[in-house]
Order: sequence, then structure tokens, then C-alpha cells
Amino acid sequence: MNRRLHPGPVVLRRRPPRGFTVVELMVALTVGLAVVIAAATVLGVTEATKRVTHANNDSSQVGAYVTQLLDRWIRSAGSGFAPAAPYAYGCRLLAVKSGSQILPRPSTSPLPAPFASVSTSTAGVFRLAPVVIGNGQTTPGVSGQPSDVLIVMAGAAGQAETPMTFGALSQSAVLTVNSTVGVAADDLLLVADRQPAATGTADCLIEQVASTFTSSSLTRLDLSGTYYAASIASVALTSLSSEGVAMVLGNVAGGNPPAFLLFGVGADNTLFSYDLLQTSSTPLQPLADGVFELQALYGVDSDANGSADSWVAPTGDFALSALMDGSSAAAARLRGIKALRVGLILRSVQAGATDTPASLSLFADLGSSLTYTRSLTTAERRYRYRTLETTIPLRNNLLWTS
Repeated sequence: MNRRLHPGPVVLRRRPPRGFTVVELMVALTVGLAVVIAAATVLGVTEATKRVTHANNDSSQVGAYVTQLLDRWIRSAGSGFAPAAPYAYGCRLLAVKSGSQILPRPSTSPLPAPFASVSTSTAGVFRLAPVVIGNGQTTPGVSGQPSDVLIVMAGAAGQAETPMTFGALSQSAVLTVNSTVGVAADDLLLVADRQPAATGTADCLIEQVASTFTSSSLTRLDLSGTYYAASIASVALTSLSSEGVAMVLGNVAGGNPPAFLLFGVGADNTLFSYDLLQTSSTPLQPLADGVFELQALYGVDSDANGSADSWVAPTGDFALSALMDGSSAAAARLRGIKALRVGLILRSVQAGATDTPASLSLFADLGSSLTYTRSLTTAERRYRYRTLETTIPLRNNLLWTS
């Protein structure tokens, strides 16, 4: 008889739990640390690249905006009064607003920063010119080095470009002209005299057409309003000769005021403008940030062929004081300015690694005498910079003063 054997119960013995060994922990920590370091490195590089890209994009946008802005104003400089260049360029501008003299600028009301140091050599005096450069007349707060100021003047009427000649001697509140075609109520006028003064160009007055003016007034311009005065800085309307002229500059009430503006770099890498005629309640305006410095040169017609053939620094005969002395020679030089070359140095907002060159240059293609070089300190080299240059023709000087 066979006996079937039955196996007995299987007894499983559970292995007692245990942790990681020291070696395993060290390996895990090493691998984890390597992963963290790699991830941090990738994130750091990505963030640095992102900052550089953003800084470059910001500089590109600022540069494009500023050059477009300056191009628009400078290209149109002289609008409204360029046809009167032979006798009006260089005239001392006289203006009031609400009974208070604003030009020449009173000593009790200096220009605001960053234009507080702007001077044409005669306190408060500004003379008629499409564009002039104030060499080193602002000191930007961040750069700390002299930067140029652009003084740009343009009318905005868009019509009546031909000066209206006097038909009779002017009265204290009435101008009699050959034709009032193109004039509207409240227009601002530039009133000039074709007869020179004893020392050079006669003064120019900025006046305002009365709000009651209508097109039925074929030859009579009644004057009144915010910018009207019978006499400004001891110069009366009645003192003008019968060779006087009037030119429409624009209309403040109509939303197209003339632009008699200063452009310059001030605090916090900001480009500012200031309206000499104060046609708005806030004549000082910030235009763009990220602008480190502004420099400029004149394109001059030296051989009287009607186009710019040489570049000239705003020094010597073309220094602001020389161009603004009211002489016949200065007026001739103003007519010979046919273009401007504007150079900008832009700077990023955030600092980074010290990888910027030790110096930056503008106008390097014009030779050492005209090249502007800006040396950077070690601290300044931690920022990213971009240089931009643009050549802007003075359209009205090319058309009217050749």
C-alpha cells in the first residue's frame, strides 16, 4: 500500500526592514545635487539670455521711436517761415502769453531742468532758426558728461507759406496786409521786418489773430488774444517799417500749434522736450527713457550749390553763440545748414556682466576731428549700450534758401 506524502506547511520568514546604506545615500545626494546644479545653470543661462534679449529689444524700440520723433521735427523745421530766410533768420524772438513775457526768457523764470544751462550767449534770448545745436548744454544725470541740445523751430499751419506783405504801416492792434488768404481766427503770426536793424537782423514779434476774424476781412488782420501784445520788450508793432511781413505759424486753439522746442537728455536716461512758446499747460515733456547721450553735427553747404557737402561740429563759427548773435554773417550760416547728423547712445536699464567695450564712438566714419568717443568706467561697462546715427535733411532749407 502506497502512502501519499503531504508536504507540510511552508513557513515564510519576513526579512526585517532596513534603510539605505551610507554609500547609497551619498550616491543619491550626489546625483540629486548634480541635477539641481544642471537645472540651475540652465535656468541662469536662460534668464541671462532673456534679460539680454529684452534689453536689446527695448533699446531697438527706444532707438526707433526717438529717431522717428527727431526725424519728424527736424525734417519739418523752418515750416512757415523759411521763405523769409533772407531777412528773418536770426531775428530775436519776442513773445508774450497772457500778458507775461515768455521770449526773451525773463531772468526770474529760468528754463527747467535739464535745460537750465541752455544759453545762446545773451540771457533769455532765442533767435529764429530752423535748427541749431547747443553743444554740451545739458549734463544727463546718469551719464554725467555734456550732451547736446537741439533747438528746433517749425510752424504747423500747412498753408499760407508765402509771407503776407504789409499794405500799410501797422497799427497797435491791426495789421494791413496784401491778402489774408489762408488765415484763420486765433492763428499765431510771426511778424518780421524786411528792413534790417542797425546791428543786423530786425526783431520778430509773435502775435495772434483776433477770434473775431473772418475770411471776409480780405486785407485787415485784427489782433488780440493770449499771445497778443502791442509792445514786447520795448519793441512796438508800430515801430515796424512798411516793409514788414506776417507769416502764419499755427493755431493753438485749433490743435496745431507751432513747435518751438528744445530736445535734450536729462535725469534717469530720459529724453525731454520743452516748448518755448508754452502752447500747453505742461511745456516740459518726457519723451523716451533709455537715452544715455545725444550728440549732433551740421551738414553744411560750403560751396553754395544747394546741398550739404561737409559736416561741421557745433563749435567756432557754428557754435550756438556765433549762430545766435543776430549778425548778417550768422544769418547766412543758418541758411547754409542743410542737414543734421544726430547720434544717440542708448543704455539698458539693468546691469549685467562687464562685457561692454571700454569706449563707444559716434561719427567714426567722419575722421578723428569729428568722432565723438565716450569712455566708460568699470561700473558703466556693466550695462549694455547701443549707438544709433541718423542723417536728417532740413527740407525747408533745401527748398527755400539755396
